[in-house]
Amino acid sequence: MCEICFLLGHGLIMTLLGVRMSLEGFPSQMAGLLMSSFSLGFVAGSYLLEKRIRSVGHIRVFAACAAILAVTAMLHGLWVNPWAWLVWRVFGGAATAGLLMVMESWVSGESTNDNRGKVLAWYLVLSTASLAGGQWMLNLADPTTTVLFTISGILFALSLIPLSIYRIHGPSRSSHETAHKLPLKTLYSRAPVGLVGAFVAGLMVQAFFAMTPYYGQEIGLSTAQTAQFMAITTLVALFAQWTLGRISDHLDRRKVILFMSVVMAFSGALISQVARFDYLILLLAACLHTAMLHTLYSICLAHTNDWLEPEETIQANAKLLIWYGIGSVIGPYSASLAMEAFGPDGLWMFLGAVALALGIFVMTRLHGRRSWRPEVAQEPYVPTPTLMESTSHYIDLDPRYEPQQLEINFGEAA
Repeated sequence: MCEICFLLGHGLIMTLLGVRMSLEGFPSQMAGLLMSSFSLGFVAGSYLLEKRIRSVGHIRVFAACAAILAVTAMLHGLWVNPWAWLVWRVFGGAATAGLLMVMESWVSGESTNDNRGKVLAWYLVLSTASLAGGQWMLNLADPTTTVLFTISGILFALSLIPLSIYRIHGPSRSSHETAHKLPLKTLYSRAPVGLVGAFVAGLMVQAFFAMTPYYGQEIGLSTAQTAQFMAITTLVALFAQWTLGRISDHLDRRKVILFMSVVMAFSGALISQVARFDYLILLLAACLHTAMLHTLYSICLAHTNDWLEPEETIQANAKLLIWYGIGSVIGPYSASLAMEAFGPDGLWMFLGAVALALGIFVMTRLHGRRSWRPEVAQEPYVPTPTLMESTSHYIDLDPRYEPQQLEINFGEAA
């Protein structure tokens, strides 16, 4: 219940902000900067709040973060100022990271190796459906008023209730001592496509979520059409994760990533040139694009794990998360610059160009030779929730591993 309320509120305010910024006449660069500030807060919160969870406990951190999100959501409506919004988004990003860490570590703590795969599947369904449902809620009121910001704040506050009346515990750290350090240079030499793909996924996913509502308003979509567009393109991820993941279990995952890159480059070019003149074509082309986009990080994660020993996964996934986070900070602002230079279609030009660059990189690596191979064969793909790609605890749900506490060392990623 707490997850549903939180993600409904999160889905609503993410789409609402993009729409409202366009209606208020904010320049695209400011819109991109605002969304990048959310990612910056998210990365900082992922690092800092994990220590607070260990210090004061899960419930206190969850309560504080939910309260911060509720307050900042309503402050957006009370004070419409881009520089004030910049501050609210940093705090909102950090609080979102804290909520996700608490929820995911709780789910992990309540699951076992026997049922963790089923738990992950339900977690994926609930996360995606709730996020899409929040975007549909944009139709409940006029986005130029404070009503929708208030509804978002209420949903964040409601997420406090279920977790506040139950006793929870954190994830087990019993096997953390077995984790081996893995330098960034070694990780790149093992799985360059996985590391670069994680960075590109951060660039593209956050640029899409940040700037697409703004794009919809700029090309003349109604508020209802914008909400529908965001919800449908988000739900596509639910089916794409399973389908592409199963295909990648039988092929070299780099070839699957190459195929996804080509599809994203083609669909990005299609939308930027012709698709936006017909809403149905725009929606279909965007679904094709986001089916690949929302699955990219999961495939890159699976590919990276194929080239690791079990005791190296903690450090490797920490570094993938760091580079995904760096990409998520850069992506929205970079997309906004493209929109400023080329108009609304600059968003899809940016996404298509980044996908094309990734495809070229993967092609160069396909012709390279491996200098190291793991002792185990390619492992089965395990899907990960789209929104949770930036969190530091979703690996706890992976049925291939025992629950482990993830320590992120930013110094080693420099």
